[in-house]
Amino acid sequence: MANFEWYRSFVAIYRFGSISAAAQHRYMTQPALSQHLAALEAEIGEPLFHRTPRQMVPTERGHMLYGQIVQAVDRLEKVSGNFSHHTVPPILRIGGPVEFIHEHLIGRLPDHPYTLSFTFGETKPLIQSLKSGDLDLLIATQHIATSGLTFTKLMTETFKLVGSRPLAGIDDGGYDNIRQRLESLDWIAYAPELPIIRRYWYATFGERCTLRPKIIVPDLRVIKSLVLQGFGVSVLPDYLIAEELEGARLYELWPSPKTADNDLWLAYRSSDRADPAFMAFVDAWLRSVP
Repeated sequence: MANFEWYRSFVAIYRFGSISAAAQHRYMTQPALSQHLAALEAEIGEPLFHRTPRQMVPTERGHMLYGQIVQAVDRLEKVSGNFSHHTVPPILRIGGPVEFIHEHLIGRLPDHPYTLSFTFGETKPLIQSLKSGDLDLLIATQHIATSGLTFTKLMTETFKLVGSRPLAGIDDGGYDNIRQRLESLDWIAYAPELPIIRRYWYATFGERCTLRPKIIVPDLRVIKSLVLQGFGVSVLPDYLIAEELEGARLYELWPSPKTADNDLWLAYRSSDRADPAFMAFVDAWLRSVP
């Protein structure tokens, strides 16, 4: 007869997509959790997952079993948790750009039952961490269509060219004169490839950016500080500089008629939509973002 703990481990593997992530969620060792799965598969008489190098993919029987038991397992876990005065909260692992998490997430955290763990970085490598179960929720700066992941639009950021003082006469002449004037400035970039500046430049002038930055620093908050101190100019997202623009500590050097916008997304494993607590966190956070 199948043990309830086997079903709990099966549901965790189904939701997290990997043995390692499920074991961390259940505060178990990987071998112990693997033994639960092996015992359940032996009881049922067929595999519940296809084992791949990076992910546990449910078989048709696995999908069927999950649908049959998940509500019962969730109800029993809730009852069990109510009887325990020493329940260890589950870990929710969130990844994304440090600047956005600092500016937008920390001040808008909804009530939650989790221990939060943050990982900072760029979207492409963190997508793989999300798929492998090393992350649960990702703030993505681009929509990368990926099997098994759900993307929900969070907000749109607009990039602005800013400096510590206005540029007199910037509107004199046409685009060529404006472009040449901007090319003569000292630029501060996020990376040698100028990812943000390049997006702004192409949206504004419709051509490839050939600027050579004076300073390169991979932190938008440090870039803002350098611009405030007059070390150069840069292109920054509007959410990061709203207060400085309103207080006239930064100036938009040239409000291009062609805005450079970028959508931000919340990404998570599609299987986690079956987790009520997780979806309550996601929905509450989406409602809190203006």
